[in-house]
Amino acid sequence: MTVGVWILGDQLWQNQAALNRTDDKSSLPVILIESWQHVQQRRYHRQKLVLIWPAEHFPEELRGGGCQVTYTTSGDFEAPLKAWIQAHKITEVRVMAPNDRPFLQLVQNLQLPCQTTLIPNNQFLWTETEFKDWPSSRKRLLMDDFYRASRQRFQVLMDGNKPVGDQWNFDK
Repeated sequence: MTVGVWILGDQLWQNQAALNRTDDKSSLPVILIESWQHVQQRRYHRQKLVLIWPAEHFPEELRGGGCQVTYTTSGDFEAPLKAWIQAHKITEVRVMAPNDRPFLQLVQNLQLPCQTTLIPNNQFLWTETEFKDWPSSRKRLLMDDFYRASRQRFQVLMDGNKPVGDQWNFDK
């Protein structure tokens, strides 16, 4: 079984979930794709495109760690993915779940000749399930309550069980 990792443009970091789910990164097939068709379907500010398209340094960083990186531009995602899957004899493509719901649907609707595994996104402190479950024990839903719970959970600006400075916020 050959596992390959597809890294999306807003997931360019070594600790992203799909890379972390692979024990041996030496000779790991990795693909990064810039799709002009995708950015024409949805309006993007030019400065945002700089952030969501793979920077040149990241593929080199992955190659330095032994990964077999394919970095390509294409009209769509499906054609280069299929060619990459065939070239590397990939049986499973792992991709970290996108933050963007429409892009998640795009990934789920791809017709690839192998298994596609969505790895839960680790770009947030709270998982999606934890975030959805948090309100179930609440009588009210206020952002301030969520911030307090987050500060307590992750010990951010906390002095034991109390907030640093004895105040939760300074909004008043």
